[in-house]
Parts: sequence; structure tokens; C-alpha cells
Amino acid sequence: MPGRVLSASFCLLALPACLAIAAEPSWPDEHWEVSTPAREGLDEEAILALDAELRSGKHGYVDSMLIARHGRIVFEARYPRDYKAINAGRMTGESGPWNYYDATWHPYYQGTDLHTMQSTTKSVMSALVGIAIARGDLPGTDATLGALLPHRKIADPAKAAITLENILTMRPGFEWLEDQVSYWDPRNDGIRVERTDDWVGYLLRKPLVAPQGTTYNYNSTNTQLMSEIVSNATGKPLDRYAEELLFHPIGIRDYHWKSAPEGYRDAAGGLYLRSRDLARLALLYERKGEWNGRQVIPADWVERSIQPHVKDTNPDDPDDDVGYGYQWWVFNDGSDGRPAMVGTWGWGGQHGLIVPDLGIIAVFTGWNVYEDVESEYAFKLFYDRIIAGIAP
Repeated sequence: MPGRVLSASFCLLALPACLAIAAEPSWPDEHWEVSTPAREGLDEEAILALDAELRSGKHGYVDSMLIARHGRIVFEARYPRDYKAINAGRMTGESGPWNYYDATWHPYYQGTDLHTMQSTTKSVMSALVGIAIARGDLPGTDATLGALLPHRKIADPAKAAITLENILTMRPGFEWLEDQVSYWDPRNDGIRVERTDDWVGYLLRKPLVAPQGTTYNYNSTNTQLMSEIVSNATGKPLDRYAEELLFHPIGIRDYHWKSAPEGYRDAAGGLYLRSRDLARLALLYERKGEWNGRQVIPADWVERSIQPHVKDTNPDDPDDDVGYGYQWWVFNDGSDGRPAMVGTWGWGGQHGLIVPDLGIIAVFTGWNVYEDVESEYAFKLFYDRIIAGIAP
């Protein structure tokens, strides 16, 4: 089937020797090494059962699944969908990059295999902040908005005092309605801001309703602050900075990155990548920022990024205890005795997932944005069906 990899090779050595070989890490160059679930200690039947369900559409519009262990791809599949036909009865308004029913832009970029990352872009933004701090391009996470965006002339001293630390952890204190309502709801600030010609200006005009550092509130334009901060500090467009210091060192060569109206790259959700390139980013974090002998991101930044600075992003729901780090999600912190899992989360089902103690990464892309289509979170399916039964 197109895009599916499941090697038919078998390990002919004795089991202990086979597992020892499998545990040796592999580093992708232009291509990835391919293995089998069994050789890498994964349940092939469970993977194939999930694959069959995704292919059938049982879990909504999932576009791809990739699983790798020890740096080797053990499973890869794409699930083609005709989004032009799917959106035919939904498309309204102007075509363009902010119309999420426009199949020219969503979920694939203009007929290519570059898939929208949506808020997975935020995790890439976090990586670039860590790189910028390590290089001395930014002073550190205690730096304030007033110092980082002097051209904005932020008059409110409380807003000017907001730290980069609290921007990274979604705790700046702004009034903001996004995660609490549907993205199709006209009240949603994440959508309203896209109709303006200055996203950061829209955010800075919002009142503060909580002291910084006290209240988690998901806010996409909060991340856009960092695009402007890094671009101004380095004197380079964000994508060029990313190419030089993040993308090219780990082998990402092709991407698209939309710009916000004020001219800075859209760090809230504007990046498009191929699944294997999102897998490179996940592998980089699984390897603590190292890529084949080169420390691309400082190891301590990776560690700080995937810690649950916010222990529970939805305390009102006892069944939802996902934590939040530096623009990375903590899906399971390991405190329940099961394997910890962290990763990215983009609207529609864009996930780069990492199970650090097991050396496993996974990538899902999708377009589960339709309110009239039943779907399940891909990260939860992956954890419950593939990971939960593996001993840490």
C-alpha cells in the first residue's frame, strides 16, 4: 500500500544477540534505517490492528502514522483522503492560508506532501528559543517582554514585566479565549486574531486577568511573541535561523512556513513538514538534543522543555491530566508506573511523540477538525494500544 513500510526481514540470530543489535542506536542520514516491530521489541499485531482502524476511518481523518525505535522505522503508513471533496460542502469565505476548509492549504500545502503542523510549530519555536539562549542571542528565560520587544513600547508595566519563562509555559496572564471553545466558534481569540493585520498587537491590547506565572491558559498568539523576539534578537527571519541551526543539522531540507501579517513567521501554527522530518525532531529530543555527535539543542534545554511546569492543563477534568512544559506536552509523566510520554500537539492531530525510557518515537498527522465527524486523539490511541503494555 502506498507509503507503508513494514519490513519482512527476520532476525536469524539467537534472541539475546538480536535484541542487543536492535538496541544499538541508528542515526538517519538522507534515509532512515528500516526494521520490524518484532526486532525492535514491539507488538506487530497491535500496530497492524491500529493501522487497519485508521485506514478504515474509524478514528476520523488520520493522514499518517510512523513508529520508530532506536532510530529505525518499524512502521509507516499514509491514509489518503480527498480533502477537496470532503470540504466541498463546507467551504465558505475567501480562499487562503487562514481558511481551514481550503484544501489548497489544509492539511497539505498546495498539492505537496508537506502537511500542516498547526501547533506542533510551537514546539519548534521552543527549540529555537533554547538555541538562541545557548548562543547568547537571547539573555535567558527571566528576560522580560519590555526588554525583548522594545520597539513595541509596551506602556503597561505589568505587561512589560512578563518573562520569557511565563510565555514558554502559557502563563503570561492575558485574557484569552481559545482552548475553552471550538475553533469554529466566532468568539475564539485564536481565530479572531487571524483576521487582524497585527497579531502581537492584538494580544498586547488584551487586559491582564491574572498575575503572570499563576494561571495556565492556552494562547496561540502568546507563542507568536517568541517569533518576533527571536527574529529581532538575531536579525534573521525565523525560518532562516531554523534552517541554519536546527533543520539542516538534523537533515530537514524541505518545508513551508507561513508568515503572520506583520511579517514574522507564524510560530502559532504555520509550519508544514513531512512526517519523516517531524520524526527527526522527535528523535532529536529523544536523544536529548544530540544528533550523531553534534549537540544541536542543549541537553538541559531539552530536559527543561519536557518537564511538566504545568502539572495539569485541565484540572476540572479528572480524566485529563496532561501537563505542559516549554511548548511541549507531557502526556504521561510516568508517576503511575507506566512509561512516560511527551510530545507535540497540533490541531487536527499533528503529533511528534517520544517515549524516552523506551527509545520509541511516533508521528501522526491528520485533519480531525470537523465537529460533525467522530474522532479520537491519536496520541491516546498510540499510548493505550502500543505503549501502555510495554514494561519501562
